[in-house]
Amino acid sequence: MLIASLILPLSGKANISWGEEWENCFKNEKVLPLGYECLSDKKETSEKQLDSLIAKSVKNIKINFIGAFNGKEDATETYGDVYSTRFLKSQDAWKQYRKEFCLAVASQINEDAYDYQANIDQCEINLNKRHTEEISLLGLPPGR
Repeated sequence: MLIASLILPLSGKANISWGEEWENCFKNEKVLPLGYECLSDKKETSEKQLDSLIAKSVKNIKINFIGAFNGKEDATETYGDVYSTRFLKSQDAWKQYRKEFCLAVASQINEDAYDYQANIDQCEINLNKRHTEEISLLGLPPGR
């Protein structure tokens, strides 16, 4: 029970630092280092999936928005060029937000706590899932 209390976020399961990944990685409380490694791996996978979605979205934007920007015949950029540049800039800003937000969330516990990084990892996984949903709300047409 003591070990469980050490790996659970302070405010319980219903928070941004909790999720199915945490639950699955820490099923076996006797091997905590493996749980931390598992969660770190899941965060890395989550980031790769999000980066892949962002890259696919940029490609779809460029393919599907081909008209001259603002309808000007002498435009040197297409709608896709401008849209994708702005989209990528927003993704960089969002990733910085994710980092700072999850650091803030993890600050509810001591930075020397064993589960400090795990709180950050799960927070970032959760935000990546929600951001994936946000990107899908763009309603981008499928790539050709």
